Amino acid sequence: MEFNKNQSSTKIYILGALIITVSLIIIGVSMSYAYFVNSVQEVNPDNKEVRISSGELVMNFASTRTINATAVGLINDSEITTTAEHTDFSVTLPSDAKVNSALYNIFITELNISDNLKSSYLKWSLYNGDTSVASGTFENIGTKTTLNLKENITINKGSTDSYVLYIWLSNDPVNNQTQLLNGSFSGKVGFRGVTK
Repeated sequence: MEFNKNQSSTKIYILGALIITVSLIIIGVSMSYAYFVNSVQEVNPDNKEVRISSGELVMNFASTRTINATAVGLINDSEITTTAEHTDFSVTLPSDAKVNSALYNIFITELNISDNLKSSYLKWSLYNGDTSVASGTFENIGTKTTLNLKENITINKGSTDSYVLYIWLSNDPVNNQTQLLNGSFSGKVGFRGVTK
């Protein structure tokens, strides 16, 4: 009787160890696949005619993914599309993609802002065509180095979304804004595909 009890507990121990091992392998493979699918690869590190990808999504820049605003003048909000610092880019889900649609987020990363520009006067606006689809200020940025611009954007297979990101110092004719001049701002536009 003692012999059967030991055999039974040994079988249970081996079965438990096998289940744990298989579970760890499945989790490891899943995490590796998720990282591979969502890793962002920059094709051209000099930021000229940059193309980056996340999974099957591709982001193309017309000029550079870096946006700078150093020693810029004050701009009226009505003049941003003709005067403000900007970068043009697009996100594409190719027609030969394995999925019919995807979600992605757009953000600015590697933010470097002088303290005098961390105010409600340093503004950003993300345009899709002639329409602003997201906007905000850098007033509460603190020490963050990444700012989410727009999240969970849906794109269909064979489609391209075109954007322009504007950054500017907003003119306020009522208040003295001399403390804003001589500031500096830089950051890189990026995106990441997210799972549905």
